[in-house]
Amino acid sequence: MISQKMMLDQCLQLKKIELHPIANQLQLAYENANANPRVALQSAQVVIHDLVKASYCQEMNVKEVTSPTRTLLTSKPFIAKIQPRRIHLLMNLVYKMTRQQSNDVVTAKTARIVVDYLADIVEWFLARVEQLPVPQEHYMQEVTPLNPFDLSSEEDHTQAAQWFAQAANHGHASAQYNLGVLYETGHGVKRDLAKAIQYYKLAAEQEDANALFSLGLLYHVGTQLETDYNKAMSYYKRAAAKGNDNAMYHIGVLYNQGLGREVDYVKAAKWFTQAAAKGNTNAMNNLGFMYYNGNGVTQDDKQAVAYFLQAAQANDASAQYNLGFLYRKGQGIEQNFGKAAYWFQLAALQDHINAQFQLALLYQAGLGVKQDLQECMKWLKLAASDDHMNAQYTLGMLYAQQQEHDQALQWLQWACEKGHAPAMYELARLYIHLAQIEKAQPLLEQAATKGNADAQIMLAQQYQQQGQLTKAEQWLKKALQQQQPDAYVAYGLFTLQQQQFEEAHHYLQLAARAGHVEGAYQYGNLYDKGIGVAQDYQKAAPWIEFAATKGHAKAQYQLAQMYYRGEGFSKNIKQAIKYYRLAAAQNHKKAQYQLGMLYKKGEGVTQDYKEAARWFNQSLT
Repeated sequence: MISQKMMLDQCLQLKKIELHPIANQLQLAYENANANPRVALQSAQVVIHDLVKASYCQEMNVKEVTSPTRTLLTSKPFIAKIQPRRIHLLMNLVYKMTRQQSNDVVTAKTARIVVDYLADIVEWFLARVEQLPVPQEHYMQEVTPLNPFDLSSEEDHTQAAQWFAQAANHGHASAQYNLGVLYETGHGVKRDLAKAIQYYKLAAEQEDANALFSLGLLYHVGTQLETDYNKAMSYYKRAAAKGNDNAMYHIGVLYNQGLGREVDYVKAAKWFTQAAAKGNTNAMNNLGFMYYNGNGVTQDDKQAVAYFLQAAQANDASAQYNLGFLYRKGQGIEQNFGKAAYWFQLAALQDHINAQFQLALLYQAGLGVKQDLQECMKWLKLAASDDHMNAQYTLGMLYAQQQEHDQALQWLQWACEKGHAPAMYELARLYIHLAQIEKAQPLLEQAATKGNADAQIMLAQQYQQQGQLTKAEQWLKKALQQQQPDAYVAYGLFTLQQQQFEEAHHYLQLAARAGHVEGAYQYGNLYDKGIGVAQDYQKAAPWIEFAATKGHAKAQYQLAQMYYRGEGFSKNIKQAIKYYRLAAAQNHKKAQYQLGMLYKKGEGVTQDYKEAARWFNQSLT
């Protein structure tokens, strides 16, 4: 959560521009986020309502506004003014989150996130005040908006329902269809699916294309009407004959998914092509996949990209994401992280959570954009708050790296609740780090059962420490099945302790040859010490050296010893000192002691008793 200093600074700035109610409620939200989350969310709800109204007055250059927050947040002219677009997403998210106060568990988690999001919005708002000074003292008064057609209020829907009802009663097909839409959505009238279907059928009897499509969709998805793919196809085809592109697209879906008929990619591609020709972006997107995979059409990467691009340029978020993904992976198109970031951002601004997650990863790695951990975490929070479990896991890991354990526990727990095995493993590690061992074991068992090799290894180590060697071996063997070098090392060391030298040699060798640093050190150590094999410094040398050059402290010390003694290498005091220093810098006590001895004797270095004493002291601390 934001720091108290940052919150107080924001409150002070808000009060300076006479926005005392917002400042007071923001402070209440912060102070109650942990102790009384319901109160925090209630205060946050006041803040977001007042902030949106204040922002609307500021951006639209009006003194007063009367429309509800929900309406303002859908105003296209207002949305266009909010830059960066992420702020509008945050406004919507906070608005939704403060309205969903279902239970104490949810609100306790939600309150802290909401306060963080509010801090971002307030920061943006205060910056805009400096750029666009607008009288703020009247923002809470209410008058009619300048352009009500942009706001689509409930009153508009009610009035529309009355007009449509009159026209529908006179047999007007379009009015019957539109009245059906209002009953289906509950706008302007009480939601009533039975009445919606009644009016759709009246319009369909007059061959209204939209009504035919709507009935087809109801039979397709099984809403109110029992699922019947054949009836859905019949209605879709009647609508398609009248040029309805949505119907054409859904016919393609039925063939593509084999619903009520055999899968037929050729027919699916034909219908998608017809719909795409009429500008249907869903069809373009599906055609992109079909050309990419070669389903129903000749495989053609260029054609796939062309369809994704056409839909993306028409502002289809899914196509923008897909195009960004192709650019990121370099699949079917030359890899270009800058273009990947561009398309991911366009989709992310339309609340596409996978795009938000991928964009965050680009900011984290600095690929195609300037590396920016703060921007990364903001996009991760948007995706994570919309239940993207990989975003929740990644966010938890970042907080853990920053030692913000409460936040890390929260986000990793959310990912765990969705069955994310790596999150279970990392949460268990965090509990062990926090000395809450009893909470770690159940998580390790869950993750291990899901096939997470890291969890299987750690669980085996836990059982080994408890003396339950049979269980330890069982889990290590499960980890071995995934052929991961970490598992080879763990099983190799386990069998080494059991004096099963042949098994230990085999698995440590596999790990070493796979480039595993610890595996290389342990494998070299077998030959260096003659453990289960004939002692052979020449065989030990390359593996110890490999691990040492990769920063392995024990290997660095051992390599120094080998150079000092002339074991496996020609005796070389300078090389020995080099690796003693590297190991000592990693707080290797024996290396520090050996450096002390060299300085004391003046061996390979200028004799220096003070330097010797310094290294001896370090080796003892």
